[in-house]
Amino acid sequence: MRKNENNFVNSLRRMKCYGNIEIVTILLLCVGIFMLSCSQQPSTAKEGRIEINGIEIFYKTVGSGQPIFVLSGGPGDALETMSPFEALSDEYKLIFYDQRAAGRSTGDADTASQDIDNFVEDLESLRLKLAPEKINIIGGSWGCTVAEHYAFKYPENINAMVLISPMGVSADYFPIYRANIAANRTTEDSIAIEEIAASEEFNRRQPEAVENFWRHYFRAYCYDPSYADSINLWYRDTTFEIVEGRYQRLWEFFGSYDIRDSLKLITCPTLILYGDYDPTPFDYVQPLNTGIANSKLVRFEEAGHWLWVEATDKILPVIRSFLQE
Repeated sequence: MRKNENNFVNSLRRMKCYGNIEIVTILLLCVGIFMLSCSQQPSTAKEGRIEINGIEIFYKTVGSGQPIFVLSGGPGDALETMSPFEALSDEYKLIFYDQRAAGRSTGDADTASQDIDNFVEDLESLRLKLAPEKINIIGGSWGCTVAEHYAFKYPENINAMVLISPMGVSADYFPIYRANIAANRTTEDSIAIEEIAASEEFNRRQPEAVENFWRHYFRAYCYDPSYADSINLWYRDTTFEIVEGRYQRLWEFFGSYDIRDSLKLITCPTLILYGDYDPTPFDYVQPLNTGIANSKLVRFEEAGHWLWVEATDKILPVIRSFLQE
């Protein structure tokens, strides 16, 4: 860089076009333009791995500023499914991560460790290592459940929380939820799902077949089924080294799920976003709003469970406004 600057100055002097003061002025102007252009470039994403709680977590950070942990759904969805929130990186430091036993994170071997308490402790360990301060949390679907339970245990660590397409407040909603999905699913998608599930490629867990399965499966979750093609799924061979019963502890947890009495433990400002076409019945989401003292709920028409994919441009301004209150 210094050699190039000297060559530039010497060239100008040889041309005898400028005096010393003009040359210095031009150089300062060039440097200023260079620094301005650098400051306007989008923040570079950083990826890494952290060993915590006996497992290895893969994470990605984007942007700078007040930290926001972004928790994906599933359980089992990779962090890529939450990529629409990268738009917030112009104001915030976004921290995405693959939860245990999902994506590129480990944790498959000990299926007994797949319980909600460990998911909560993983988040706390990541906070201590990546953002040891008060944080914001954005959760989607199952990610809302992890966020809620984190808020039950560590309310003092949270500035604000955004729950998008959360689970219902108790397991009582599951029969209605399943019935709504069945009613939303077309005959064509049902046939495609059955054919893919019976295929050799799917049973060998080839990523293309697995992705095809879930795209058809998620169509019933969307108001406009074509949005299932826009979900940023991430599947690799290693994603599906499935251990039998990997999530058995979580299925048991879901069977007796009821957080109504615990909602009073959440003290941070909380925003709840719900799409009116979500198969989760509104009657089981609305109690979150009444049970969390400092919360508000916003409903969106013509959008389903994948609200951050179907209605990205609608929800991001609402989230920005909420976080800036």
